[in-house]
Amino acid sequence: MQIIGLHKNIYRLSQYTLSQEKLDDHRKRYENSVKRWELAKKQGCDDEFCQEHSGISRATYYRYKKNIKKLADGYHPPSKRPKSVNKPRWGESEKQLVLRIRRENLTYGKAKIAVILKRDFHKTISESTVGRILKHLQIKGLVIKSGSAMRMKRRRNFQKGHAQPWTYKDYKTMKIGERVQIDHMTVTKNGISFKHFQAWERKSKYLAADIFFNAKSRSAKRFLMEFIRKCPFKVLSIQVDGGSEFMAEFEEACAELDIPLLVLPPSSPKYNGGVERGNRIFREEFYNRNNLLADSICGMRAELSKALNKYNTYRPHFSLKGLTPMQYIQNNLLKVAA
Repeated sequence: MQIIGLHKNIYRLSQYTLSQEKLDDHRKRYENSVKRWELAKKQGCDDEFCQEHSGISRATYYRYKKNIKKLADGYHPPSKRPKSVNKPRWGESEKQLVLRIRRENLTYGKAKIAVILKRDFHKTISESTVGRILKHLQIKGLVIKSGSAMRMKRRRNFQKGHAQPWTYKDYKTMKIGERVQIDHMTVTKNGISFKHFQAWERKSKYLAADIFFNAKSRSAKRFLMEFIRKCPFKVLSIQVDGGSEFMAEFEEACAELDIPLLVLPPSSPKYNGGVERGNRIFREEFYNRNNLLADSICGMRAELSKALNKYNTYRPHFSLKGLTPMQYIQNNLLKVAA
């Protein structure tokens, strides 16, 4: 038998090409982290924020910069894979049992399957091991992901719409009405369930709120238009989280009103801390009241209007040196007029 192969230089070229692709992957990873750090630094952020924004420490930032220079000279970082890896602690029999249970119960996860293995088959296998078996079966195409499993949220596309990604800005440089925070929460009281939308202004601590049957973008738009109409100051910009209620009609309304809309990065409620704190205040001081007897949306709106008036005109704020939000806004308007 005659075995015919390619010229040895072809294989050498293939190995070289693969090594260059790996170099590009390393270079991209280093450059992305370094660029995020330097971008935050240009905006005047401190090292703590730069570390949080880029995902690397200050020492790692300088090490990555050094590695980028090395990569330009053909340096290839060594593999971080350990020399010895743990072998699977499960065999074919365990795999077949997990496969059988999962095919009979398509929505069961590792926790339920581990209990069934111990109860019905006297097999004591940890949840994590069952999870590894399920992952192995999924890679082999023997099982598919459950339809009820949690899905990753899609990243928002900022190229076509009016919304823009949130960027850091120093609180001290902001004006009244800039970066008004809007959010919503679900409330159940007196047998009715509804969505509580709320807006919070950073400088004056002014709050506006309303309730709706659902949290769709149409409800968010109605809340925005009513807030703009009654607001005692000009709304300069708005910031929201990435929820679907702040897309579609809500985003279109912001575009029509020519109000910049800033969207927070995923899993970052701390940047919306003011309105989150406002949600807590109304849960504790309004919805938890024993004498709140309203059992309809209209009745609850009337009571909410009274609570908002008390918050904005009666409740003192220590961060405002004892002033109420409306007193702070009026004092600020007098300064501007003078």
